[in-house]
Amino acid sequence: MVDDVLIVVAVGILIVRQFQWRSAEPRRMLLLPLLLIAVGLVYLGFEVRGLQRADWLLVGELVLVAGTGTAMGCVTRFRRAGGLQYRLTGAGIVLWAVFLAIRIGSFALASVLGAQLLDATGLILVSFGVNRLAASLVVRHRIAHGGDKTLAYDQGSAGTRR
Repeated sequence: MVDDVLIVVAVGILIVRQFQWRSAEPRRMLLLPLLLIAVGLVYLGFEVRGLQRADWLLVGELVLVAGTGTAMGCVTRFRRAGGLQYRLTGAGIVLWAVFLAIRIGSFALASVLGAQLLDATGLILVSFGVNRLAASLVVRHRIAHGGDKTLAYDQGSAGTRR
């Protein structure tokens, strides 16, 4: 129970961070998602013993959360303020709601099927990590290949250029 509360608080903090301007350092973008996935997999290693699984449901959830992460990367906004910065736009709120609906839906479906693995703490971490990894990869790609001509930038108080 304490683990779940800590994870919910940590995930909440990470979600809020997505809407704040951050430095766009491509190497650093992958650290947190990969760490979340690794910790989640270790956690799952301990939790999976004796639990009934629904592998198809697990794969389906991971594909869907990767899709929401990809969409989040696409709606990310950039600005130049002491270097390139990025943050999630207002559409990200809807995408986070979709992410949570996917997570709650897979938990509910797993409960009906008797597959306890989908409510495992490790899977919550892996699911969140996969979402963040997909978003980070899209943002990195946009930075590397978009250039000033195709990226939408906020110019601080000067308004928005598209």
